[in-house]
Amino acid sequence: MITEALSHCTGIGPVRLGQLHEAGIRTWHDVVERVGRFPINRSASLIEECKTCLQALELKDIRYFVERLAPIDKWRIVSEYLDDASFFDIETMGLEHNSPITVIACWHRGVVLTFVEHENLDDFLDLLDDVRLLVSFNGSSFDVPRVLDTFHIPELPCPHLDLRWPCYHKGFRGSLKSITARLGFARPTDLQHADGELAIHLWNRWTLDQDKAARELLLRYCASDVILLVMLAHKVAERDINSPTTLWEQLPTSLGREEPVPTIPESMQFVANAFGKGSPSRLRARRVPTA
Repeated sequence: MITEALSHCTGIGPVRLGQLHEAGIRTWHDVVERVGRFPINRSASLIEECKTCLQALELKDIRYFVERLAPIDKWRIVSEYLDDASFFDIETMGLEHNSPITVIACWHRGVVLTFVEHENLDDFLDLLDDVRLLVSFNGSSFDVPRVLDTFHIPELPCPHLDLRWPCYHKGFRGSLKSITARLGFARPTDLQHADGELAIHLWNRWTLDQDKAARELLLRYCASDVILLVMLAHKVAERDINSPTTLWEQLPTSLGREEPVPTIPESMQFVANAFGKGSPSRLRARRVPTA
């Protein structure tokens, strides 16, 4: 499917793309092999670009496609390299753009790995050296900048794809949780009502009170978002999920304490606050202590 991505080529807009399709030209191979048979100007540059794409495909140069393909075609990267992809999500001490990272969860080579501040967070940087394609949801606006700042690095050592935009062009609009809920991807019962605000509270319970159950629930919550991301990527890539149950089995285990998801203390109130240009919404809830 990735060989059908032509919209990034110079001079190819919707009209000319339609002309190519009418002429039976749909892939990079078609362009290269049918020189002189397609009805557009600047065919030489198109041929060269398609040759470059074929070379990148042969070399498995994922970064080239992440940087070069048009947004409307980036879902094809997910389809082509789904088996090579690692998926990650972070939790932070707050919802501000500069809040420190508390937890990172990453689906890598079929296993969910977790990294915790004050424990093994720096190991995530080592993991990135083994990642071929890093996938997030809205990570370009939040997760990746936080990772770069946390580890004091100018850029990721691997190509990164924000799945939010392939989802957008596939007609899946909204947050990760809202999209996956509409698709019928249900979390385990102990995580049904968990959210980012709760993650902050759980971190405080762990660091201030040494509540191990809160720590484990926090890890499960972060990892559950990664599992949902893997499931969503399969949908975007138009690939079947072999066993959703097996995916959920990768979650960190619960300590088994029978209690509902804890509520946020009443001493915390939430106010709307501008979150920045790249936010998925114009306003984000911000955690502010009451007087």
